[in-house]
Amino acid sequence: MATLGLYIVSVIILTIIPGPDLIFLITQGLTKGRKEAVFTALGLSSGCLFHTTLAAFGVSIIFQQSAIAFNILKILGVLYLLYLSIKSYISAEKFSLPKNTEAKSGYLKGVLMNILNPKVILFYLAFLPQFVPTGTNKVWAYMMFLGLIFAFISIVILTTVAFISSALNNLLLKNNKVIVIINKIGAFVIFLLALFLAFTPRN
Repeated sequence: MATLGLYIVSVIILTIIPGPDLIFLITQGLTKGRKEAVFTALGLSSGCLFHTTLAAFGVSIIFQQSAIAFNILKILGVLYLLYLSIKSYISAEKFSLPKNTEAKSGYLKGVLMNILNPKVILFYLAFLPQFVPTGTNKVWAYMMFLGLIFAFISIVILTTVAFISSALNNLLLKNNKVIVIINKIGAFVIFLLALFLAFTPRN
């Protein structure tokens, strides 16, 4: 139980530390509104289960040992972020209020943002096994259990961040010029995230 408690504390700390996913979520909240930000948070949290599954069944070892697999996934992630950056900038030029009917696209954004980052895959491979009790017969099952805890904590924290950042969005919507500027800044931030991923080394 002590190990599980340490794991929960570690996950909370790791989730609230500013990183690409959290920065992306805040940007979504500021520029897209509450519903899309919440769906983005859910998408990012779903990515936890994806990476946990890869780590639990050893698939992520491929990305650890193969530079080609790592770089292919990284390139896909960079291209996707560049696409979002360009799309966000164009949307800023053609300012309109966020549409709830399009908000669910935030879920897909969150999922892709998370799973197309090869560094996250390697992180799960290195992090989860440290908290698996010695002598456990079904390591994969315990890792999946840890992954579910990670996803639950991630949902709670990230949806809270989504609500807070989107609350600022609601205030900014009172001034069209301000929200256009914020949207352009958001597009630039996503572009910087793409650059950060592009120059991220495998080791």
